[in-house]
Amino acid sequence: MNLRVRRLAIAAPLAELIPVAVLTALLPMLLASGGGTLVYQIMEAQRLALWVGPIGGFVACALGGWWVSRGTSADTERNGLTLGVAVAAFDLALLAVSGAPFGALMVLSAIGRIAGGYVGGWWAGRRNR
Repeated sequence: MNLRVRRLAIAAPLAELIPVAVLTALLPMLLASGGGTLVYQIMEAQRLALWVGPIGGFVACALGGWWVSRGTSADTERNGLTLGVAVAAFDLALLAVSGAPFGALMVLSAIGRIAGGYVGGWWAGRRNR
């Protein structure tokens, strides 16, 4: 088994932080638009987060899985899957610690992160063959 621990240790926190950074960058633009009341803008920000979090998590895990797995001749899918599982576990742990409500969207988001990591590993393996 050829697990790339150093790259996993770098990519997992980054794959968790990138969607948060994207959302953080989008929020001031949403609030500066001035459309509606402050309560309306907050509701729009929450709706935006429901899309940016899962989609951004999938994309970040796919790119991270590709980066972790590239250059290896074997176990590319396993490296990507390991990254996806690590990021999903970290995401669910943050959710549990924060006391936020746990729902079906969180489960789908975690599955998306795992699938994204696997796709990234698969993609790196396809490019190596």
